[in-house]
Amino acid sequence: MDARRRNFIRNHCTVKRNIGELTIYEINTKVVYRDKDNKIQVVSIGPANEVPIKAVLLLGETGAGKTHAINTMINYLLHVRFEDDFRFQLKDYVSSDNLRQIDSQTEYITAYIISRHLGVPFDCNYALIDSPGFGDTRENHERATIERLTHFLTTDYGIDYLDCVGLVAKSNQNRISNHQLQMLKEFTSVLGSDIGVITQLLATHASDGLPLVLDVVKNAKVQFQNWYAFDNWPLYISKDDNVHQEGYLEYRWRKMQEEQGRFFKDLQNVHQISLKRTRELLQEKQSFEKTKSTLMNNIKMSVVLKNKIVYLNKNLKKSTELVNNLEEVSWVKCTIPRGYHVHNCDICQKTCREMCENPKNIAAAFAGTGAGVGTATVAGLASAGIAGGVGGAEVGALGGPVGAIIGLSIGAGIGLISGLSTGLAIRKATKNCLAHSREVCHKNGCRHELKDHVVDTEYVWRIKIDPSKIDTYFLVLEESSQLKKQITDNEKTLKDLQEKRNILAEDFMKHIEKINELGTEQTNPDLIISEIILGERENFQHVELLKEFNKKLSDDYTAGKRE
Repeated sequence: MDARRRNFIRNHCTVKRNIGELTIYEINTKVVYRDKDNKIQVVSIGPANEVPIKAVLLLGETGAGKTHAINTMINYLLHVRFEDDFRFQLKDYVSSDNLRQIDSQTEYITAYIISRHLGVPFDCNYALIDSPGFGDTRENHERATIERLTHFLTTDYGIDYLDCVGLVAKSNQNRISNHQLQMLKEFTSVLGSDIGVITQLLATHASDGLPLVLDVVKNAKVQFQNWYAFDNWPLYISKDDNVHQEGYLEYRWRKMQEEQGRFFKDLQNVHQISLKRTRELLQEKQSFEKTKSTLMNNIKMSVVLKNKIVYLNKNLKKSTELVNNLEEVSWVKCTIPRGYHVHNCDICQKTCREMCENPKNIAAAFAGTGAGVGTATVAGLASAGIAGGVGGAEVGALGGPVGAIIGLSIGAGIGLISGLSTGLAIRKATKNCLAHSREVCHKNGCRHELKDHVVDTEYVWRIKIDPSKIDTYFLVLEESSQLKKQITDNEKTLKDLQEKRNILAEDFMKHIEKINELGTEQTNPDLIISEIILGERENFQHVELLKEFNKKLSDDYTAGKRE
């Protein structure tokens, strides 16, 4: 044993077990990264340095021999010879003691970084990446495996390039299940590049001849560049146990090492895949998925609001009809105080000129003020509990429809009318009567000449609401007001959602352009929207908004090309 290997064993190894004359040393590693949540770890063997890393990721179903293959690679890289009385194995950080025997023992994704300072071939650092097996029987295990691999490839763990994806399969395997192919397809899609150029088939348990699995993989149309017969059987076989077959054992060992040498030599000339680019692509895809999710949430909210606005408008229509039904216009005549007269339009059937003063009625005006005002005040307070009878009555009569209703609620009956008439006598008295003028009236909307008006002692009072229905009327008016406000607020929110969809359309196209730039397959926005529409085909309102969104994408894309 040379000095370098003696120092390595002394400083980095622990005796694990003995097999005949062989001492099995377990290599002690240093943890560089450990992500317990995602079950990912990176460990190093030997001193760190800045030399680039050649990275090999092993994939395969449970029991295919990935971990054994990595141990064979380690012994090759550390120059272990057939005649040596020791072998190396990696420390198992990832096994779970409570798993059933039939289950995969590799729970973590583990990257072993082997330092060039250990004298490895081709003077570079190596990363050998072990992964959980496909085909694990436990529920959701494979989905978790894909998610872990995705996280590993899209997170900076110190490995920036991938040089080989090794598909590990037993040489005598005669079929690949559709399930395994689907898992492999999902993984390869994560990289976003044509990984076929760095994919190699590693046929384990292989001896002489072509492995059966070679044709199986080809027929399954799995892309790979080369295949290697990884006969790992001789690694931990003791010569003491095979005294009569030592020559055969040595032959198998030599074939094993030759194939390892061919594999690592070819590894120096492959086209690397940049994991930095992969990370950027995956992050872009994840952002794109969030944008699609935001779009669907926007569309669902928009549909809910549209339906709500329709519902509110139906209720508003009913409320408006009820208001119209409650508004039953009627006319009430009341006698005005002596000494005054009014001008009632014969055509309009209403009072246009109020309280024209008869001669010599000043005293009557003063007398009516006290009595009538008092009566109106008492009546108003008694009926509605509101102060200001005269003012309320006048507002009710002269301040329009709402004022009429308020006036009715303040004081109805004789006191109101008396107070109204007397109060108006003081405040509205007109000394210059134009009864015989040909002038157009223009009062209260009247467009007839004054000569068409009748001088009368009865004031024609227009009321809009039956006093017995006034409470209901105001309740319905309040309801209508609230409905209008809700409709306005929802329409504003709906408009905001539309504006946000326009912004989402811009983000949508930016993500697609970036994904197309980073990946090898071109993403078509029309196809993506069509897929979403297919999933929403049962909801025609969602489909309509998605079609509008797709048109926006198309218009923006066309406008962008013109620019």
